[in-house]
Amino acid sequence: MRVKDHYDSFLGSVYSWILGDFDTAYRKYVDLFATLKLAPHGDEIAVDLGCGPGCQSVPLAELGYDVLAIDFCQALLDELADHSGTLRIKPICDDIRNFPEHIENSVDLIVCMGDTLVHLPDREAVRSVVEAVCDSLKPGGVFVYAIRDYVGHAPTGAARFIPVRANDEQIFTCFLDYRDDVVHVHDVLYRKQEGEWKMSVSDYLKLRLDSTVIDRQLTEQGLDISCKTEADGMITVMATKTL
Repeated sequence: MRVKDHYDSFLGSVYSWILGDFDTAYRKYVDLFATLKLAPHGDEIAVDLGCGPGCQSVPLAELGYDVLAIDFCQALLDELADHSGTLRIKPICDDIRNFPEHIENSVDLIVCMGDTLVHLPDREAVRSVVEAVCDSLKPGGVFVYAIRDYVGHAPTGAARFIPVRANDEQIFTCFLDYRDDVVHVHDVLYRKQEGEWKMSVSDYLKLRLDSTVIDRQLTEQGLDISCKTEADGMITVMATKTL
C-alpha cells in the first residue's frame, strides 16, 4: 500500500493516539528547538515538512516563525487546526516533494521530523527533496531533519514485534520485516466493538536511509552540519547554509 493511502485509510485516525498525546509530543519539540537555539530574528518563515497534527509547527509558531505546515493527510491537518488557534500557521495538504511550489521566496528554516523522509518512495525522491531544501534556504538558513536508525541495527525474532499503545478499547502493534533497502511495516489495530475484539491490518514500506549519505549531500550543497545527536533510535541533524 502507498504510504499516503495507509495514512488516509488506516493510520491517520489513530496517529495522535499512538504518539501518546499531543502535549507530550509537543513538549518534546519545544525542548528540542530550545536545545538547538532556534529563534527567529524578526519576521522569518519556517517550513514544516510532514507536519502531522502540529507537534513541530505549534512550537515553531510560538517561537515567532510564520509556519508553512505541509502534510499529505488531511485528517492530521484538521487536528493541527484544532491545536494552532490564532498562531501563524498555514496548513497545506500536499506531498512534501511539492513544497517549493508553495513558497514565494527563500525561507529561514525547514524542519522534517519523525519518519517523514523514510516515507518517500525511493532514494532519488529523498535526494530531490534534500536538494530542494538546500535551494530553498536563505544564506544562514537552517535545516533540521530526523530519521529513525533503520541501518545500524536490524531486529530479528520476537524483537520485530513492537507493542505501541493499548487501552481498554484499542490496541496498536506493528511488525517489522527488514529487507536490504526497506522495512516492510505491518500495522495491526485491535478495536473492541460490542464486547468483541476486531482486528485490522495495513502495511507499507519505509526506506532504510543512512544519515551519513544525507549529510554528505547537504555538505556538497553548501550546508555545514552543526549538530548531530541520537536518542531513542532517532537521529537528529541540524545543518546551516553557508553559501
